Amino acid sequence: MNWFLIIVVAVVALLTIALSLYLLVIYQHPEDKNQAWFPKVVVVLGMSVAIYTVLMFPLDVANQQSCTLDIPLVDCTYTFPMDTLWEALYIANMILVFVLIPFSIFFYEADSEWTGGKRWGSSLLWTLGVMVCAACVICIPYVFGGYAVYEIQSARSGILPVLPYLANGTNGLNTCIGVFASFTPGSPVPAVNSIPPLPLTGYYCDAGASGGTETWKVRVSLITYAMAIIATIGWLLFLLFGSIGLVALPLDWIRGFITRPRSVISKAQYIERARDLARRAKDIKLVAEGLRREERTQGRSRKWRRNYNALQTQVEILEEDQDQLETVFPQGEDPAYSWTVTVIMQWVKLMGGIIALGISVAWCLQIILYILIDPPVTPLLNDLFLAANDVFPLFGTFLFAVFVFYLQAAVIKGNFKFGLNLLIFRVHPVKQGATMMSSFLFNVALILLASTACIQFAASAFALYANGTAILNIYGNQLKSLEGLRYIYTKNIYVYAFMALVVLTAAVLLIRGPDAWKKKKKMENYYSM
Repeated sequence: MNWFLIIVVAVVALLTIALSLYLLVIYQHPEDKNQAWFPKVVVVLGMSVAIYTVLMFPLDVANQQSCTLDIPLVDCTYTFPMDTLWEALYIANMILVFVLIPFSIFFYEADSEWTGGKRWGSSLLWTLGVMVCAACVICIPYVFGGYAVYEIQSARSGILPVLPYLANGTNGLNTCIGVFASFTPGSPVPAVNSIPPLPLTGYYCDAGASGGTETWKVRVSLITYAMAIIATIGWLLFLLFGSIGLVALPLDWIRGFITRPRSVISKAQYIERARDLARRAKDIKLVAEGLRREERTQGRSRKWRRNYNALQTQVEILEEDQDQLETVFPQGEDPAYSWTVTVIMQWVKLMGGIIALGISVAWCLQIILYILIDPPVTPLLNDLFLAANDVFPLFGTFLFAVFVFYLQAAVIKGNFKFGLNLLIFRVHPVKQGATMMSSFLFNVALILLASTACIQFAASAFALYANGTAILNIYGNQLKSLEGLRYIYTKNIYVYAFMALVVLTAAVLLIRGPDAWKKKKKMENYYSM
């Protein structure tokens, strides 16, 4: 066995779980501390599987390169069974998205006054409904269109029953087909013994194209078709989250450094700003009480929803201002040390933002020059990875893993930044230190779905470097040939939409600034009670 690769896989798996735990800790709401343990386990498991999905691609590449080219992978004892691992990972993805996460959400949101049996029963029934809907979405199209369609060029080798027409019937031809003076390719084959033995004039050893094409249909496995359906659904989320994250990830870090606080404030300034925060908090509380009374008497009208959304905006601004105040006036046993750490982290963010900007630009160039333009202008990053492999065997795989993981990080960033934004309000927003577990679960499900499209997108972008991998065979061959779905992928419809959203996101974030919808106006301008 390839023990080095196994050790790397084990270490990365543990680091992924640690990263998932870290995200859970810093984003969870204080009300969920020391409770809701089962949803937390599902969140960590779901986030880990989403990251494993993209990191499995570099493993697939390293696995394919573990053996020399003259040894088939099936005969190589140094490789993992990648086809089986990919199927297992996607089955885990579907179980999480359509079973565990829905059950956890329904159980978490169930009425706290219900008995345990009633909460379990209600959650199981709702989860069963989700499973039935998912099965219909996958199985019904599979029954009628679960075929891979291949256009093949037909060929004719001039096959003719040779022995009956040889002057000597004992002669045998093992490698080539006999060609006779009176035989014309394409003519009907004469019946045996209908004519006397023909003189042999040569051998016809090369096949010749007939000039026509034929359609070859083959039924794909249910798992492969389910992977294709999930990836197609995930593309809609990947378009949104991936495009936003590819721009926002470097831009937010760089802008955070530019707008950083340059120095600490005095105690008098701190007291003055704290009083202002207290006054604003009191005003928000009064408005919230007014909205509660209006809801009881008049219901949730359009005016009520508008004022409620404005109130949520003011609460977010108040929390951000409180965090900023705590940053510029560090407290504790050693305030000077806290401020030093803050300054160092600001410079780390700047360097990280510059590196992330370079990776985002490289991704955009790879998409344009290698995917959208046909034939590709240049392999670009494919050549970079191959050249890095010449320097050190695993160096190219490491760079490849960095770019693939960055794409998944962009998806997570886009999800956390945008969420499920319905133009007027956000469903299940994610905020550091204030994310309820139901919102966490919902967004993890979105990330899991988007990760399937993320890996397919990476397979298209790095097809040259990943040639021969198991996932490229699934997404590069079978998915692009599936009946009813192949036109979406062969025409690069999703890729064009992705780049359009990248340009739109860059324009919005650069021109309007971050979260431009948060305007600090006077309280009376927001609410018309």
